[in-house]
Amino acid sequence: MNMILKNVTLNQKLCDIKIEKGRFAQIAPNITPTPNDDVIDASGKAIFPAFYNLHTHAAMSLLKGVGDDKELFSWLSQDIWPREAKFDADIIYAGTKLAMLEMAKSGTVFFSDMYFEQAAIMKAVAEIGLKAAVSIVGFDMFDPKQTTQKIDAIKEFLDLYNPAPDLIQKTLSIHSVYTVSAPLIEHIAKTAHDNNMLLHIHASETKKEVEDCKKEHGCSPIAYLEKLGALCPRTILAHAVWLDDNDIDIIKKNQVKLVTNPSSNFKLNSGMFQFDKLSKANCLIGLGTDGSASNNSLSMFDEMKLCALSAKIQANDPTAGKVEDVFAVATSNGAQIMGIDAGDIKEGQLADCMLVSLDNPLMFPAHNLISNLVYAADSSIVDTLICNGKIIMQNHRLNDEDEILKQAKTALKRIH
Repeated sequence: MNMILKNVTLNQKLCDIKIEKGRFAQIAPNITPTPNDDVIDASGKAIFPAFYNLHTHAAMSLLKGVGDDKELFSWLSQDIWPREAKFDADIIYAGTKLAMLEMAKSGTVFFSDMYFEQAAIMKAVAEIGLKAAVSIVGFDMFDPKQTTQKIDAIKEFLDLYNPAPDLIQKTLSIHSVYTVSAPLIEHIAKTAHDNNMLLHIHASETKKEVEDCKKEHGCSPIAYLEKLGALCPRTILAHAVWLDDNDIDIIKKNQVKLVTNPSSNFKLNSGMFQFDKLSKANCLIGLGTDGSASNNSLSMFDEMKLCALSAKIQANDPTAGKVEDVFAVATSNGAQIMGIDAGDIKEGQLADCMLVSLDNPLMFPAHNLISNLVYAADSSIVDTLICNGKIIMQNHRLNDEDEILKQAKTALKRIH
């Protein structure tokens, strides 16, 4: 479907935008529609790139509010892993759709997921129409039997049918150095290399993780992952809070990408990401929410604000975490990291965008709309979400919201 957005605000100016074959085809004043164009009156709305959430565990939306106010390792072992043991494909399918509902309503067009039951996740993504990177989780708890099982599962995942290749990319993931054996890390790294796949890893999230790794292996998690061949330009490290100068040098040398998750890091008291230092070191940084159980929101608006504020506190510099830089981390940087030809409102790029209401008091006055997005806005401003040129949400509502919530309620009953 082709469409023309009439009288939309772009960079503080009114224009028309034509979307054709899933891409921004023309940006100009007064575009004349053809009989094949669906014309949408966007008066009173501004267009922005949609968000790319680069680190999630989407189905954990069903665990929101479970195990609050605990440190990471107690939270995982006492509250999360026992409940996740009850999750099956149907529960994960329902939880993933619930997460996508929340993400879509807050302007997110893509999420990078690290979870289980990949077929169920891909089915949910294809049905709603967002974009996603779906990974199989490397996780063996140093048990050789589990290592063998996971290697077999990875092979099956590579052959698993992808119901929507235009929306879904397969990736590999390593949960962490404290849950995955060296042989499995090496196997996953080699498989990613051989298949030119992105590799998603929790790394240096907590001080304890770093201290334990140094005690066990004589080096930091970053150095350990490099020794095992897991660091390269396709590697994406989530959290990366506890980095020393040597770690940063290793990251730069290997052109590794980073994803900061400020809400989760604050809630679990993991620490503050060195946004200013890593930005000045020319590291490519994306933004993620983490899962609902450790956030408890999937709104990238919340993450942008915390990212900007924590950057200033961490660097002790009010000029750190500029709004333009933080907005890029949530949009164009994320698209670049994931290899998606999107992230800006430009002719030729994939049409991933959101229309926000300028009449919402959170967006008024309009001295600096990017500043409003980073510091003032929430999901209530998002009127329309477009992914690959297709409308996912309009008038702040998805077509199947009621059914998604019904499925989630049914799944929730099976967990308790």
